[in-house]
Amino acid sequence: MDPTRFSRRDFLRATSAAALAASLAPAGGADAQTTSTPLNDNGRMKYRRLGKTEFMISEVSLGGHGGSSVDDRVAVLDKAVELGINYVDNNIDTECDLYGQAMAASAHAQREKWFIGFASWPEKITTEYEDQLTPDGMMANIEARLQSYRTDMLDLWRPVGATWGEGQTDMATMLMVSDKTLDMVVQVFEKAREQGKVRFLGISAHNPKVFRRVLEAYPQFSVVIFPYLFLTEEFGGGSLLELAKAKDVGVIGLKPFGAGTIFAQRPSEIQGRVDARARVLIKEMLREPRISAVIPGVTAPEQLEENVLGSYEREAMATPEDRVILAQCAEAFERNLTPEYHWLREWRVV
Repeated sequence: MDPTRFSRRDFLRATSAAALAASLAPAGGADAQTTSTPLNDNGRMKYRRLGKTEFMISEVSLGGHGGSSVDDRVAVLDKAVELGINYVDNNIDTECDLYGQAMAASAHAQREKWFIGFASWPEKITTEYEDQLTPDGMMANIEARLQSYRTDMLDLWRPVGATWGEGQTDMATMLMVSDKTLDMVVQVFEKAREQGKVRFLGISAHNPKVFRRVLEAYPQFSVVIFPYLFLTEEFGGGSLLELAKAKDVGVIGLKPFGAGTIFAQRPSEIQGRVDARARVLIKEMLREPRISAVIPGVTAPEQLEENVLGSYEREAMATPEDRVILAQCAEAFERNLTPEYHWLREWRVV
């Protein structure tokens, strides 16, 4: 079908049934799994269903933005597998290259151990960049990430609808994603899926309006990725979490530590440092059952060991000490939030 010969509504109607059938079907390949057999299950980690993908992912998973060498990432990936983590999500192209090299070099954490989410960086699909986007360019970036991870298929392509630019410091300055671009993304995904290059489609963004549009109009998307803090509360009557649940779409929580501002003012101040409050914050976030996973960035294996305790200990009741820590971290979040991250305050209600 040539979608340019039909209206957008006709195109979406024609592709929706096929997309839903594909996303609900069991994934093939060596790393396929059912809801009862999560990858890397260690008996302590808890796993959650990633929406209609049907994959069971570790509720504490691995984000990027950490590490500078292959040896460094091998140590992190090996420890993650040992701890029961099975989902890694990377954004920047050089970061994907680094993780791919580390997986290839690892004896215990190679590609087949992972559900991999990836962006097609440096592409951003917000309106200020849409004139630069083409289907061929998107496909070329998907193929580049296949080379990064040295694999024939990746699990979750999630184009980035976030913006980082001068003056984009609050929600009013965060740009939208147009129907034109979302239509293009869907077309590229369908082609890449048919060619066996990707399994599922997701999207990450900083603007909550992006997700409402995607969830209401595009059944091809299986996962949404947005900031989720330990402070986050549900918006009564128009909850993004409830909408995602109704559409059976997985939710991944980014920036669970407020871009590090909970622990320090600058990322360099927490490089390699373990903060025992992390488990308390993650445990608090995981009390929300509609979140599939949170993905903190880590710079050292020891930080992973602290983070996963939020899952291992999730069923324990909050202690008075926990409540003190939550209050202290809420105050630190407000005090340390730098101007470029002021928009994170808007994600306190979803």
